[in-house]
Amino acid sequence: MKSTFKWISLSLLVYIIFLVIKLPAVHVISKFSLPPELNLQHVSGTIWQGKATSVAYQHLAVSPIEWKLSAFPLLFGQVELDLKGGNIRQVDDISISGNLILSNQQIGASQLKVYIPAKTALSRLPLPVPVKAQGRLVLDIQQLDYEFNQGCQQLAGNGQWLNAKVDGVSTAVNLGSFNALLSCDNNNVVVSVQEPNSLGLSAKASIPANLKFTLDGRFKPAQNLPKEVHQAAQFFGQAGSDGYYPLSF
Repeated sequence: MKSTFKWISLSLLVYIIFLVIKLPAVHVISKFSLPPELNLQHVSGTIWQGKATSVAYQHLAVSPIEWKLSAFPLLFGQVELDLKGGNIRQVDDISISGNLILSNQQIGASQLKVYIPAKTALSRLPLPVPVKAQGRLVLDIQQLDYEFNQGCQQLAGNGQWLNAKVDGVSTAVNLGSFNALLSCDNNNVVVSVQEPNSLGLSAKASIPANLKFTLDGRFKPAQNLPKEVHQAAQFFGQAGSDGYYPLSF
């Protein structure tokens, strides 16, 4: 009798483990109340290793996206995902790869790399003149610790604008590349751009939790840039005696 009960219990345990391992992702995700801005399309696979044809947040989409979920962090109330999404070879696509950690009060990341089309990013900035940009922005985040109640705790990484170009009157203007450092300051995410670069740009953007960022800096277009670039610079204000234009949002 005890032997029979042991085998029944063991069989039941194996069956439960099998169900957990094969738990369909679409059934689990449907049980959660996702933010209205977040939209997942055609989810397949298991909750441990699944994919979606597209995930979009506030009109920014990654297609497709795959994930692997680690089981051990769940014991501590954390969701740890190994993500891979988009096509890194398509310059007009957003792509992402790396490790993301989520909990009720915190978001973290390590070795996370994100590619964003420059035209997508710059279209969301309140620039005084419309700018049609080319190239890609790359965010390379080595470490991120962000608490929703207290803001940015730790951020180490860098950013780049690769093959930077803006559309001119007759042709695209090549601006080269720009580099930035990512960090935390007073619980805000900080993006710092320093010279040298073709725009003579040095600036600091501070991004608080409400995303109402501030940007302060200055720039001085290189003399070899087309005349239209120097003309557009005048929309940002009067240049100082050193030839630099103020930059403030």
